[in-house]
Amino acid sequence: MRIAYFDSGDPEMHFDNPNLIWSDPSYLREPGDPGYIPPSPPPTPTTKHKMKTPHCPVPVIIHNGNLIVAAANKYPKVAARMPANYLAETTTALGKLPTDITGQKIAQGETGNLTAAQQANLDSLLHCMSQARKTAKLAFPGQTVKLHQEFQIGTHDSHELNAVLSRADIILASVQTTANLPALKLKGWTDAETQTFTTVRGTFPASTTTQQSGQSDAKKATATKAADAADAYEHLLTIQNAADLEFPATNAANAPIRAEFRLGIFPPDHHTPPEPPTPAPVTAKP
Repeated sequence: MRIAYFDSGDPEMHFDNPNLIWSDPSYLREPGDPGYIPPSPPPTPTTKHKMKTPHCPVPVIIHNGNLIVAAANKYPKVAARMPANYLAETTTALGKLPTDITGQKIAQGETGNLTAAQQANLDSLLHCMSQARKTAKLAFPGQTVKLHQEFQIGTHDSHELNAVLSRADIILASVQTTANLPALKLKGWTDAETQTFTTVRGTFPASTTTQQSGQSDAKKATATKAADAADAYEHLLTIQNAADLEFPATNAANAPIRAEFRLGIFPPDHHTPPEPPTPAPVTAKP
């Protein structure tokens, strides 16, 4: 306990200090004194949870998400690994996405959700793009710039349908060039894959990379859709992780069940694997 002087400059001499007793003389209770009130602990800073960003179009999330939720409902052991009502929350999260994408352009002046046929065609197109990328990685190892620019391997900020179609056009054109096609064919690519790619791409309208449409409203809609897509995407990854733990890949008998949860299929892999380290030269002993 010590005598308190208001003009002492002591930082503890303030009116809202419960240990400061104004009397004659005034005094300040200190730790160990009867009636001392310890200061309240500072508030614990909260870390905002950052959701994972999906790197695939919203229709792909919806299509695979419905299959994953159906599989989780089919296998109670997987559902039991997650919080109660988690599957219901996931279904709700997925249900927001069709509303979000009603403003997505799929043809000039037209809007709407992807039909079942368009979804099937999109799945086929993404498969063709993936096959071309994998073959290009084998044909052009270490050529990171070429793989990124010509085969669109790497992270992309936009996963709108129009952006996907634009990337498909770049990949398809790169596959068909005389500078690339011979090298791709040495790694198993054939004219049949090129034709399939071309046919599937033709089921969608031409991409319009400079398309402008209601930018102010579009930005708001895009932000909402991105948040909802990230929420649904994280729910799906959680379900897949529970399924992976319940039905590990180390047991070959689990392969059909893992396929139901789209493990190894969704999310699609669009990235270039890191280059293996160059082994140190071995010096022969004399």
